Amino acid sequence: MGPNGEPHNRVELLFGAVDTELARVQRLFNQLESPDDLTFDDLIGLAVTVAVQRIRTAQQRRLREQHNEWLLAQNPDFKSFDDPENPHSAAGVHTQLLFSAMWQAADVLATRQIEVWHDARARFVTCDAPVIVPFVRNVAPGLEQAEYIVWPISPRRAVALGRELLGEKAIIREATGKHVGIVRDGVLQGRERMIFSSEEEREWLPQKRLFRRRPQVRLRCSKWTPRGEYLEPPACCVGSSDVFAAEPDVVLCRQGLHVPAPEMWKHV
Repeated sequence: MGPNGEPHNRVELLFGAVDTELARVQRLFNQLESPDDLTFDDLIGLAVTVAVQRIRTAQQRRLREQHNEWLLAQNPDFKSFDDPENPHSAAGVHTQLLFSAMWQAADVLATRQIEVWHDARARFVTCDAPVIVPFVRNVAPGLEQAEYIVWPISPRRAVALGRELLGEKAIIREATGKHVGIVRDGVLQGRERMIFSSEEEREWLPQKRLFRRRPQVRLRCSKWTPRGEYLEPPACCVGSSDVFAAEPDVVLCRQGLHVPAPEMWKHV
């Protein structure tokens, strides 16, 4: 940071622009009556906003810290997420990751079918990880594989990006019990610490249940790279995803290629 705090000011300006677009997109889709009113810029704005809302959370920082601890255990020269001499190091790295990853994520999201689920009974809830990628058998699918990526924007509206393309800019649907269930289950499993609901929906939330599980890093070995290239033994490729669990889920091969990373458990 320079003597006048220029880098900090630039980051604040970037987030100011992000928040302005977030407010615009959320207001637009919360009030949307006709998909024909949407412009190309609105569609791109939605994809970027959803991408940022998914990455810009305390949960994503915690998960990246878990993964960082594993990488650091494998290679002591790896640049750590945290710097003891710089208390703002993790925030800086997270910000860099956010702005570098959001465009790739937005490219995927922009190819999906936009659905607006409208619930006159105002049953939608949300949480402190507001973009929901529903778990499948407790494992989070990749953005390309997920059936829906859902962003609840009010008790009466949720924007869902579907995998099945229907050839429309957007489709406004009356929310069914299934839609409400997708959001509720996604929030229960995907939240970090907090769930937000209307007064009427508070009775639905578990009153005495302890939330012992939440998203954690899941690591698995594969003989195939993400590009489908086969790796000759003993080489392997370690894939990372998220899992709904009480702690990191690390099950790797026993070929002597990997070092245990107990520091991951500091970020449970």
